[in-house]
Amino acid sequence: MIKDLLKMETIFLDIEVPGQKKKSALKLLSEKCADYSGIEERTLFKAFEQREKIDSTGFGGGIAIPHAKLDKLEKPFIAIMRFKEPIDWKSIDGQPVKLVIALVMPKNDKNNTHLKVISSLSRKLANEEFIQEITAKENRGELYKFIIEKMEENAK
Repeated sequence: MIKDLLKMETIFLDIEVPGQKKKSALKLLSEKCADYSGIEERTLFKAFEQREKIDSTGFGGGIAIPHAKLDKLEKPFIAIMRFKEPIDWKSIDGQPVKLVIALVMPKNDKNNTHLKVISSLSRKLANEEFIQEITAKENRGELYKFIIEKMEENAK
């Protein structure tokens, strides 16, 4: 499942966020996701921001899992963004966020793909070693390979 959603071109490392603000980080995330998805940046930003208003997607351990559900999205995907400096995300544990794993899904998600992905990610993110590995990988290729390998273990 993860292999179908995560692509090398949706992994962004060492991103500088002006003022280390969550809103700025969400704008940058929306910009990068718009380039990949063909969905307007403004539409993505609005969807991410609306979800954050419900409750922070700051999972803890320096990780956030923002998600957007969109009407006109043809192909769901996952984007990963690692920041140069941590962002105050109002996380559950009060810790700043260093890495975002964003889910961009169609609004009509009949198979509840986003819930399955969040559930699978949550199990992995409960493992401190997994968090250390994904925040330490030097380049996109290493990070991609590691995540696919570890997440596919869950699927077996």
